[in-house]
Amino acid sequence: MKAWEKIRNIWLATALVSSSLVVLRLAATPIQRPAPPNYTFPASIPLSRWQFVQAIPLGQQKLYTPSLATSVDDLTIAGKSYRYLRNGKPLDIEVRYFRDYGSVSDIVRETTIWMDRIPFTPAQSTFGPHATYERSGRRFITACIVPSGKTTVTDGEFRSLTPEFLLNRSLPWLLGQRPLRDMRCLWTRISTPINRRSPEATEQELDQAWIEWVQWWQTHYPPES
Repeated sequence: MKAWEKIRNIWLATALVSSSLVVLRLAATPIQRPAPPNYTFPASIPLSRWQFVQAIPLGQQKLYTPSLATSVDDLTIAGKSYRYLRNGKPLDIEVRYFRDYGSVSDIVRETTIWMDRIPFTPAQSTFGPHATYERSGRRFITACIVPSGKTTVTDGEFRSLTPEFLLNRSLPWLLGQRPLRDMRCLWTRISTPINRRSPEATEQELDQAWIEWVQWWQTHYPPES
């Protein structure tokens, strides 16, 4: 028998044994649906130029008034609102953790009942695209942070950063332990009142807070449960 034939036979035997083990495992153990992830946001998150004031939970609508719950509420695993101060000026941050929700415009529309459409201005940082807009005297930055630490705004951008197939997830997926595609999103919206005397200063303050916020989550992203 030639050498390549031996290698081929060994490879085929290994594949047969592996497949048989997987089939036996599936036959012996009922397929389990992945457990719904849960997560508890930190009580506070440091921002170097801002003083932390308080944090309150979000996404409780479905618990207390289910009739008013939106699809965003239904898909929110956990959410929190943080407030900071700097020289008497507030910085407010909303963050929601989703298992499968990557369209920022849809999230904003569903969570902001007093506006149907927001004219986003696309922007870019070292982490990827984000959107900015102004409303009611405040400037906002919003985006979705994916597990790799990159930011996205549109559904297309979100899906381009979440590969459809990952080899290391195939076996857990076959065993029903994990989705084949990691579609988690940490949606964030930060805002602060606009300084009419110096809108540029407001923009710089918000950009700096945004960068620091995304950097923090790159090393503290919610673990996949």
